[in-house]
Amino acid sequence: MFACCLLFSANLYSEEDKIGKVFQIEQEKQGELLWKKAEDSFVDRKYERCVQELKLFLTQTFRHPREMDARKLLSKAYLKLRDTRALAKNELQIYKDFPHTEAGLASYLESAKALVKMGREEEAQDIFLDITKNHYSSRIVQEAELEMKQLQILKENEK
Repeated sequence: MFACCLLFSANLYSEEDKIGKVFQIEQEKQGELLWKKAEDSFVDRKYERCVQELKLFLTQTFRHPREMDARKLLSKAYLKLRDTRALAKNELQIYKDFPHTEAGLASYLESAKALVKMGREEEAQDIFLDITKNHYSSRIVQEAELEMKQLQILKENEK
């Protein structure tokens, strides 16, 4: 009797595993369709629609292989729409999701630049300082140092 129950539970477990894999495959297909629609909208200069498609993509797919691409395209769409606040928020989210990558660090820098455009220089200064002291990419560190110098020059000219 015990062997029969054990065999039945092992069979049930393998069925659940198969269902999980099918679900994952279907979720990736769904994500690819949403990604393609968003990309086509961006190419057609329908940035509002692109933003909506990408938001749908990001909420309906979890850790999809194109998540970084979707976030980057979302930033481009926000830039085209001149939505600096949404751009800064999205770039910061990229950094939070991918903090140990070059693209994530570049997004952290971009979020600081967007904060400067919004007039939030103190927050941007903190990010620039964090990048120069705590990160490994020399190219991005140099860019952050340059941005800090430019920010200081602007402050001195305002006085």
